[in-house]
Amino acid sequence: MGIDVKVEFPRVRFSCVMCGECCRRYWIPVTHRDIARIVEYTGMRPRDFLALFPREMAADWDEPVIKIGGGEYYLVLKKRLDGTCIFNKWVNGKLVCSIHPVKPNVCRYYPFIYWLDGGVVKFEVYDKALNYCPGLNRGGYATFKIEISSIGDTVSAKAEFRKIVEEWNNTVGKGGRGTIEEFFSYIERVVGDYIRNKNP
Repeated sequence: MGIDVKVEFPRVRFSCVMCGECCRRYWIPVTHRDIARIVEYTGMRPRDFLALFPREMAADWDEPVIKIGGGEYYLVLKKRLDGTCIFNKWVNGKLVCSIHPVKPNVCRYYPFIYWLDGGVVKFEVYDKALNYCPGLNRGGYATFKIEISSIGDTVSAKAEFRKIVEEWNNTVGKGGRGTIEEFFSYIERVVGDYIRNKNP
């Protein structure tokens, strides 16, 4: 799955030090494909690890906006009370991702972000990571192997997810205000269909 895209990267030194601080600092937006990978890996139901983050409390994210009961939200991974991602665990004094093999692509790419410029996907260092991520300016130059291997899938997943959210928003706008429970039922149906179609 995925599409072929042209990609540009910055020349920057980076070596992840596995500190887990990015898992604590940021809310993690997800697509239906991210959710499906987590479901298949953990056996959990989406509503057990997803949350809705109010748009007015966030910066202007480049993510689909979900309309529920008159409010607008982004779909994210849940956090614990201490601010850590629901999938973090402490191992030998370090925060470790318990879903590392299937973690959302936004996690895989950090401290880099991307945007589409015509037909080219351009990566850059996330400005908020510049003085925060201890892996920047360490080790050798970033090779971007993970990004190169997954960006086509990521771009197509985001486009599909925009349509999924648009369908929800159009349904809500045609009379039903929509509830959180109804949205989670909707997203679980979408993810279930995606998994079944992917694994016929």
